[in-house]
Amino acid sequence: MNGTLRTLFFSPTHSSRKIALVLGESLTAALGKSQESRDLTFPLDREKSLDCGPDDVLVFAFPVYGGRVPQVLEAPLSRLRGNGATAVIAAVYGNRDYDDALLEAADLLTRRGFTVAAAGAFIAEHSVAPTVGAGRPDAEDTRVLTDFAKRAAAKIAAGNPAPVSVKGKRPYKERGPAADVRPKTTDACTQCMICVAGCPMGVISKDDPAVVAAGCIRCRACVKFCPEDAKFFDDPGTAKIREMLESKCLARREPELFL
Repeated sequence: MNGTLRTLFFSPTHSSRKIALVLGESLTAALGKSQESRDLTFPLDREKSLDCGPDDVLVFAFPVYGGRVPQVLEAPLSRLRGNGATAVIAAVYGNRDYDDALLEAADLLTRRGFTVAAAGAFIAEHSVAPTVGAGRPDAEDTRVLTDFAKRAAAKIAAGNPAPVSVKGKRPYKERGPAADVRPKTTDACTQCMICVAGCPMGVISKDDPAVVAAGCIRCRACVKFCPEDAKFFDDPGTAKIREMLESKCLARREPELFL
């Protein structure tokens, strides 16, 4: 089968990356296409355009932020050109809800010239409350992903796949008010610069990682990957969200698939 399987993801804490790669590898094997991957996590990579052809398949995976596609992806997604390519979407959320994010992503790709043939909402560890969705995606999630990819591949291989209908509402859920919240740093920091390298917004100073400029999207990559546990958020809003998640969202949710 001609064309390329193009895997596209935004993944500050690596969960969406894991899901994208499982889907990409499974679809590649099933469809017999060559494969390319592009990471939208860091600023320079988000500036590149991507043109697809009608025989290409795009896998797009992203974390759900406040029930929506992350706002930072609006510009890079506007530089996609589908030209009749087929798309498979994975919205990744932290065991609360994905709200309108999957529908928004499908609408965005449809406007860019893709036919969205399959989509799914998958669960990962919540970045604000790691006990919520802890260990996800796990082995069962991987099994579901692999089976979903096989079913999506069969639909695509049959030719002229029909656009899929997904859950969500228009107008989309209103985004929360912008807040200038930045991580803080304890004296345990050794200036290893892991947080600097992993910040998707490039707002942590290369000279002093305790200095953080405006523009943090609270992905918490700096918190998750700090080997000294030196980064933290202590604002009231984050504490309130964590308390809500830990009190209401511990019950296991399962992936939702649309084919």
